[in-house]
Amino acid sequence: ALRDLKRRIHTLKGESALMGLTDVELLCHKTEDFISEAPVDQAIDVLLNVNDWLASFFRTFSDKCAAPCPVDEILKLFVIEADKPNTEKQKKKKNQKTSQKEPKIKENIKPDEEKEKAESIKPKPADDVSVEQVPIELDIDLTADFISESHEHLETADQNLLVLENDPQNEEAMNAVFRAFHTIKGVAGFLALKEIGSLAHESENLLDMARKGNLTLDSHVMDIIFESVDKIKQLIARLSDSIKIGQIPVRDETLPALLDKIKSVISGDYESEEVAVSPTQPTEKPEFVENIVEKKITKSKDDEILEKKKQTPSVAQKTGRDIHQAVKIKETLKVDAERLDLLVDTLGELVISESMISQSEEIKKIGSAALLKQINHLDKITRDLQDMGTSLRMIPIRSTFQKMARLVRDLSKKANKPIEFVMTGEDTELDKTVVDKIGDPLVHMMRNAVDHGIEDNTADRQRAGKPEKGRVGLRAFHSGGKIYIEVEDDGKGLDRDAILAKARKRGIIKEDDVLSDREVWSLIFEAGFSTAKKVTDVSGRGVGMDVVRKNIEALRGKVEIRSEKGKGSVFTIILPLTLAIIEGMVVRVGSEKYIIPTLSVITSLRPKPKDITTVVNRSEMLSFKDKLIPLFRLSRFFKIDEAEQDLTRAIVVVIESAGQQVGLLVDDLLGQHQVVIKSLSEMFQGIEGISGGTIMPDGRVGLIIDVDGLVKISKEESRRSNV
Repeated sequence: ALRDLKRRIHTLKGESALMGLTDVELLCHKTEDFISEAPVDQAIDVLLNVNDWLASFFRTFSDKCAAPCPVDEILKLFVIEADKPNTEKQKKKKNQKTSQKEPKIKENIKPDEEKEKAESIKPKPADDVSVEQVPIELDIDLTADFISESHEHLETADQNLLVLENDPQNEEAMNAVFRAFHTIKGVAGFLALKEIGSLAHESENLLDMARKGNLTLDSHVMDIIFESVDKIKQLIARLSDSIKIGQIPVRDETLPALLDKIKSVISGDYESEEVAVSPTQPTEKPEFVENIVEKKITKSKDDEILEKKKQTPSVAQKTGRDIHQAVKIKETLKVDAERLDLLVDTLGELVISESMISQSEEIKKIGSAALLKQINHLDKITRDLQDMGTSLRMIPIRSTFQKMARLVRDLSKKANKPIEFVMTGEDTELDKTVVDKIGDPLVHMMRNAVDHGIEDNTADRQRAGKPEKGRVGLRAFHSGGKIYIEVEDDGKGLDRDAILAKARKRGIIKEDDVLSDREVWSLIFEAGFSTAKKVTDVSGRGVGMDVVRKNIEALRGKVEIRSEKGKGSVFTIILPLTLAIIEGMVVRVGSEKYIIPTLSVITSLRPKPKDITTVVNRSEMLSFKDKLIPLFRLSRFFKIDEAEQDLTRAIVVVIESAGQQVGLLVDDLLGQHQVVIKSLSEMFQGIEGISGGTIMPDGRVGLIIDVDGLVKISKEESRRSNV
């Protein structure tokens, strides 16, 4: 508990310093020292007073309550409790401080010494001498929290470094990166994680120079800062792996070189000509370093904070508004994802049960207007509960987009292509499962946009009347109850002739086949298909787009492509809002009911005799928008004898998958509904043409059609008929 308290006070001190809350910074600094020196039994009352003061201080921002007493009043408590002249008390403090020393990880020890230390701490089991199972001298719970929080801080750093690279004077982005390093440094220091702490500290110093105008953030300096972020990620990943197996983290041999590089930039000795150090600094010894040394010698920490307090404008001055103006501060609560899944499933069961009751024949026979009104009210509440439960699983796609921003930045450097990356709609919310799984397809699409889309040299772009810097865009938005994610580039576009030539060479299409643009673009999703003239370590093997299609189909989505040669391409991913509920067209075939996902439905129609064509008395084709598409009888596929056999009295639902259209023959359309998806048992897994099931309002099971599977089956049947 004491360690956790110290950590929270330390973090609050760093963040309040960044925000210019000097009273809070001063109080937290004194509290830190007080916790380290005062006996716990004498410190409790003082710490409770400090806690109350901080609570009152922060409530003034939102509740319009009176401000607490001046911080000087609360600081007197430390003097009374901690500085009373008492020889015995001082001895007790000294002994307690010695005996309660914080455990540290000895990272700078030789391998032989480390082995001896491990053996002395915990003997190895007699039957296992291959692995050193050494208990880490850390508070595991605090370290786990630190690892989790550090990932968030590093994502923030990545995002704002990309902003700084294009706008080095952006003060807000600079402060955000500085704060990320500062927080990591503070907590790492408390946990005795020397490597992480030292790297974060030096990176913080580098950014501090830039904040003060003593250093220009050119491309070389930015590369070093990015390298620091990546190295901290590696160190944290190594720490995470170590605590899982109970070993002391191994030293990183490459870290000293990176630290030396950062220090050389700070001191002005970095050899790159592009590092612009302010001319006001002497090259031998920067003024920044001298100031630090002077402050350490002549000023105490308290003096520095008090001086800063006089010079720093108040929060009200900074924001230009009254400090007592009410601001609504959102409270968040972390909930286990499994609990949310269980809640959504239970709400789905509630919706099904409510539908079964409201549409039961017994209820309909009663015919009471009052009962009907109450049932309708129950239906509304149930639907609202289902919407709220689903919304709990919705999270912004921001984190995935930020990773793509970093990926494009690194790829542009690697390919030596200047690229401007623009993302919009990063606050668009998707189901957590979708956000987790959409990352891999986006990586492949971004690689293709940079490697294949954007021209290899700026001269080609200038001849085409384009700016030298290529543009790659990533955006997300809601439309029509669906999620749209678009990847756009202003490069050379898809080469229709090259794609057709490659497809004919591989036997995917015939020489005399006439395809629309949409059908041609869909060919790039075939496994192993690539028009790249050379294979790079980024793309060109024909694997990426096949992975994209499979992953998107697994999420019940689809990909559409628009492209114009010489102008660029737009890849659009269309996804459902959630994976727990599906918008479906309910159809009847004989006495059975099926659900076709509306995302795949183009239209429905009642065919006329002239629209039907039979190929060799085996395969039936439907004339649709001046082209022939396969006609697929669901009754034959599912072997339903009582289904309608007369084509002119049945209904055709035109569906589409991967650019291919097929007409499904059904008896009747029963309407469009939201249905709760239920997975089938292992016995029925892998059945072609079925992706799942749901419980219909009448209590019977309705099967959900696998559109992609049926389209593939119909294509195979059509090919066999034409042989």
